[in-house]
Amino acid sequence: MTSRKNSKPAGQDAAKSKSNKRRFVRLDIFSPVNFATIVIEADRRVRLHPEKKAGVLLNLSAGGVLLSTTDPATEGELVLMKFDIKGFDALTNVLGKVKRVEEREEGEKLIGIEFLSVENLPDPEIAMGLSRLVGQPNEFNQILSRTISRYVFSRQVQSES
Repeated sequence: MTSRKNSKPAGQDAAKSKSNKRRFVRLDIFSPVNFATIVIEADRRVRLHPEKKAGVLLNLSAGGVLLSTTDPATEGELVLMKFDIKGFDALTNVLGKVKRVEEREEGEKLIGIEFLSVENLPDPEIAMGLSRLVGQPNEFNQILSRTISRYVFSRQVQSES
């Protein structure tokens, strides 16, 4: 039996290596999302910005979402989201942090949001304020993680069959 050397161009190996760095599988999804910015006042009080924002989820993973919107967003801001995962649960008060905002044509923005848990916030005062604000935000805990993981798994099974 003869062994064959890898004949892929070096660029393909680099691209494959980069894609393998993702911690979570991402699935394309097309679902409406509503979100609101969390405002942190100078005195550390926390409130929701009165302007409600909307968009469309483009992809979903156990670590976060990518959404498209024409509403403004700023890298680093905290948001509360509400969205449905078709055939599963409606998820409300999902806490996230805007990790990137990419301006597209005609006012569209692609926004990458990482899911957060209140206990992972570096400021306990802000964490307490968030808990008072909406009762208890759905932290990205095991229940939320399981819901999204079930959805990801079911989509993978569907695509393989």
